[in-house]
Amino acid sequence: MKTLQQLYKNGIVVFIQAPNASQAAPLAQALQAGGISCVLTAYDAPEALEFIQAVSPRLLAGAGNIRTPQEAQDALEAGAGFIISADVNPEIIRLCAEKNIPALPECRTSADVQAAAGLGLTAVSFSPDGANGPAALNALCADFPDMRFFISGGVTADTMNAYLSHKAVLACAVEGITHGSLTGEQDAAAVTRRAKEAVLKMLAFELRHVGINTPNAQTADETAGAFEKLFGFKKEDRGGAYFAADYIEVMKKQFYGTHGHIAVAAANADRAAYQLERAGARFNWDSAGYNPDGRLRVVYLQDEIGGFAVHILQK
Repeated sequence: MKTLQQLYKNGIVVFIQAPNASQAAPLAQALQAGGISCVLTAYDAPEALEFIQAVSPRLLAGAGNIRTPQEAQDALEAGAGFIISADVNPEIIRLCAEKNIPALPECRTSADVQAAAGLGLTAVSFSPDGANGPAALNALCADFPDMRFFISGGVTADTMNAYLSHKAVLACAVEGITHGSLTGEQDAAAVTRRAKEAVLKMLAFELRHVGINTPNAQTADETAGAFEKLFGFKKEDRGGAYFAADYIEVMKKQFYGTHGHIAVAAANADRAAYQLERAGARFNWDSAGYNPDGRLRVVYLQDEIGGFAVHILQK
């Protein structure tokens, strides 16, 4: 389902504790400027439906703590793009399926997940219980390897990566990016700043290695050997290139980039590519490589930087 893929690529869904319909437009603008385009609020919060209706043309908006089919219907009519039901309710799941909207019931036990799977769901919600949350999630993932999980609460920008690092996690509802009321440009700028900081924490970019182009294998061998001799970076033939430790990749032929390439690793290559494209980067998708499970492993940017090709790499 397209919405589940959108949640996965965003990774971060901003939890709105006190929705305010009159501030939906500036809040959406502030979040989008920070790289986030998904929000979640509780159905029973004051102004929740009005907020969802006002923000849904700009952001993917979810309604949480849905307890009855009528509440689900109200949220869908307001423009909710996904539903978090309080439990595994077959009527709510059926209603959402008819409208091609994801219903992600809260699942606390293996029995809950089993019930959801029995109704044909491939994704559910999970609300962590304090410090034991990651361990509990791991146990559910072990029992249900084909199920994906939306972390629906109790997560901040400082703790989200304990969940987002798991390949079974769709996204996290993150608290603390917005709080209080937007009263002017300064508050909007603070939301954008916190959103950007959260996105960078999620992606956890780091320089992985520098690639050097050479005309042939002999030159590559000699170049990698020079780094080993000078700095102790052990030389290793890895097929298409010699490596000097993991820091220098010396290609055995002319490869991407006028001078070579730079590899930037990310915690999740799919999310990194999504965010970089949002920021205006272009990718050479013919260069992409994928893991056996279909997740992006590596892809080069279309344009060089300073004479170097640049690619992102899954950690």
